[in-house]
Amino acid sequence: MSSNQSAPGLGRPLVIGTPVAEFEPRPPRRVGGYRPDTAVDGWSSAAFTVRAASVRGYQHRHDGTPRQDDFAVSWHEGTGAVVAAVADGVSSVELAHLGATLACRSATDQLVRVLDAGEEPDWPDVMRCAGWALVEFARGQAGADNPSARAERLLSTTLLVALVRPREDGSARAQVCRVGDSTGWVLDGGTWTCLTEESPGIAEVATVALPHLPRELRAESVDLPVGSVLLLGTDGVGGALGDGAGLVGAAFAGALGSPPPPLEFARLLDFSRETFDDDRTMLGVWPKGAP
Repeated sequence: MSSNQSAPGLGRPLVIGTPVAEFEPRPPRRVGGYRPDTAVDGWSSAAFTVRAASVRGYQHRHDGTPRQDDFAVSWHEGTGAVVAAVADGVSSVELAHLGATLACRSATDQLVRVLDAGEEPDWPDVMRCAGWALVEFARGQAGADNPSARAERLLSTTLLVALVRPREDGSARAQVCRVGDSTGWVLDGGTWTCLTEESPGIAEVATVALPHLPRELRAESVDLPVGSVLLLGTDGVGGALGDGAGLVGAAFAGALGSPPPPLEFARLLDFSRETFDDDRTMLGVWPKGAP
């Protein structure tokens, strides 16, 4: 790639406002194993279309540090539900990226087990399972502290989990639960609705990170009409998006009214805008409507 073509991420990024200076990303240091710069997923079931991406932030690309965000998403065949999670490892801990991965996969696996059993999710239990996965991993790491303290020191992470179930009319109902400052939104007809900003006790929930849990933990429920999309995002997305009234909100609203191809979804997430340089992870679930 010639010097005038070099750019972070998936080719030349979408520029919103004043862009970040162009540079070639440094390779991430191997802290706890291989970590790709960008992860992308996308598929459709009978009821939903799903897109997901996680991109290394410009600061981490410049510094040669790994992406500390991650996501996990599964389809439950028996109910047709989508189970999804996004996580943002706490930047100050050594294995934040592994904490994010463990939390997402543990939480989604637990929700799939709950659905397999024909039960309703116990959301504190789902989050406890994710926190326990961090503690169990930390148990195998060197350190003089106990496994719980070791998990906090090495693997702390936010976690946002969603269970999205189809309805007969083609719409959907979602439950969203979080620990930390990742956020969920519904985008419908160009209008943004944040799912968590008015929740009681939200200040405490937003400042806690796994393996700790807040004193109060519950899921928000929301209807997803046909034509809307549920979006889950880490704070690298939330900080840029805000209330959706700015340039980033307009760009996202224009691109996400219907599901874009997976790589276009990732390119949108990889936008270049001055001062917004954190890792970004976003996952979208679109109800497909009645067959």
